[in-house]
Amino acid sequence: MPTFQDLVQAVTGLLSIPAAPTILQLNSSTRERAFEAYIFSLVLQAVKNAGGTVQLMGIQTGPNPNPLVFRGSPGQMSSRIQNFIYARCSLNGYDFEVHVDVQYQGSSGATHEIDISIYDATRADAIRFTGAIPAVRSLYGAIECKFYDSTLGTVLGRAFVGLVDDCGTLKVNSFVTNGQSVGLARYFTHARRSQPFFGLSPLRISVVNRFVAAVEQALRKWRGIT
Repeated sequence: MPTFQDLVQAVTGLLSIPAAPTILQLNSSTRERAFEAYIFSLVLQAVKNAGGTVQLMGIQTGPNPNPLVFRGSPGQMSSRIQNFIYARCSLNGYDFEVHVDVQYQGSSGATHEIDISIYDATRADAIRFTGAIPAVRSLYGAIECKFYDSTLGTVLGRAFVGLVDDCGTLKVNSFVTNGQSVGLARYFTHARRSQPFFGLSPLRISVVNRFVAAVEQALRKWRGIT
């Protein structure tokens, strides 16, 4: 089981800015939030592996924020209460952003809290200007992150499947956890359900590599990259 420090060290290594020490600031110093920051970092690695570019941004200061401030709970994409981090990415001529703990309005009108999300960059700029809740029509990726010491129940899978169904057509969607669950793994075997990754942590590089490769392949398929 990875410790809080294991996760923080992994995030710091993945997100470090060349030639400048970077301070990681988690507003909630828990393994759950550190795990989300870790998965965010792995998604950015997948973007790079696909041939894309990544620019870390702070909502108040712009490029290369220091410290890297991660929310302690889900919030608004437009919130400027702190210099919250997100990533501006470009892949095969298309600009998009990767966010942590942002709320979206689903097709049903319900508000959803998405741990790791991929969103159209132009629409994100408009959201930061208007302060509106982003709509899922410009949402292209949703990843659920669950860090648990106890056994995972199938209810977690059902909740995420319901969220995905309310988000339209997603190009990237996965359920990732450090834990294991035979029942939950069986639940996700249905062809239309999200791809799960169990036992994912910095201590299990084989699982990490499979996750990054799967996200990379989904991004390549989305943007038409061979």
